[in-house]
Amino acid sequence: MSSKVSRRRSNRRSNRKQKYSSTTSSIVTDDESNGSSSSDDDQHYKYRKGEYIRDYKVKRHIFDGTFGRVLKVKRRNSKTFALKIVRRNHVESAQSEADVLFHLKRKGLSRNFVELYECFHHKGYYCMVFERLGPSLYELMKLNKNHGIPMTLIRSISKQLLKYIGQLHDLKIVHTDLKPENILFSKNYKFKKGQQDLYLPQDDRIKIIDLGGAVFDYEGHDCIINTRQYRAPEVQLQCSEWNHKSDVWGIACIIAEMYLGHLLFQTRKNEYEHMALVEKITEQNFPYQMTSNAKGSLKQCFTKNFSTGKYYIWPQENTTKESILKVENQKPLRELILDPLLRDLLQKMLEIEPYKRISCHEALHHQFFCH
Repeated sequence: MSSKVSRRRSNRRSNRKQKYSSTTSSIVTDDESNGSSSSDDDQHYKYRKGEYIRDYKVKRHIFDGTFGRVLKVKRRNSKTFALKIVRRNHVESAQSEADVLFHLKRKGLSRNFVELYECFHHKGYYCMVFERLGPSLYELMKLNKNHGIPMTLIRSISKQLLKYIGQLHDLKIVHTDLKPENILFSKNYKFKKGQQDLYLPQDDRIKIIDLGGAVFDYEGHDCIINTRQYRAPEVQLQCSEWNHKSDVWGIACIIAEMYLGHLLFQTRKNEYEHMALVEKITEQNFPYQMTSNAKGSLKQCFTKNFSTGKYYIWPQENTTKESILKVENQKPLRELILDPLLRDLLQKMLEIEPYKRISCHEALHHQFFCH
């Protein structure tokens, strides 16, 4: 990677903690976006249907996201593409994503990750031309309204996900933002109703998207990453530099969600409740090595009492009754996941201590995938 690219990624990393401390990014439709902003840098590009952006004719609006606006475009005498026009205050992150995607392309991994064809500037906006993919895993689960998807599909998607992220780890890259919204089906087909009246993809091949937060091994690993519900405990506690094992935790949460039809860790902005749910669901206590090095607001929630072996203080003095009941009523993983092989796999992927957590490659050799 060139020194120019390395400097850009280094500068972006220094500002990253604030960016990834929020929960999942919002996506709104064109009708929902009112275009109001305190700064021109926050504005989405104002497009016209039929206009040409370089060689690409705008066909229609797809969606607006935190980082930019995505349009369906068609190149002269060619196929259609997804054109992402990045908000001016998110260009650095977009360029970082381009660095990673072109790196993966050179390694021949475009078949597993979204393919980026080219980048250019248009009227002061940074533009990225992507292949068009199908709907996301999140959209599939939303359509099925809290019903888990068939085990054959869980096994297929999980196997692909572990294989592709394992390839990323082999290249010394951590994705850092794995969630159902960032797993897209390769073919742009509509879902169809299948067994038990569940919506199913017509083609179960997937691709991974959103590598704007991906981190190389040589970069800093001390910031907050991931959407909260998929965030590993070592990241939340800020007790050490995280590594590729944080992706494994996120994948386990996604696999469990496919089975359950809802989030494994059903919490939003309450980090104290989240950590209590981690202990309750996994039936593990935070080890002293992690709690003694915790930083941030969670640091005050741990005791140094060695007699009980339980260091996390729950509930705290200001914990609401609603939150206490939520944790009390939460079932552990052994009661949530009834399939014994899947349960064993998830238990190994949800080890609180990162060094005990299995890798993507080890997970692929689990008996769950031998059927």
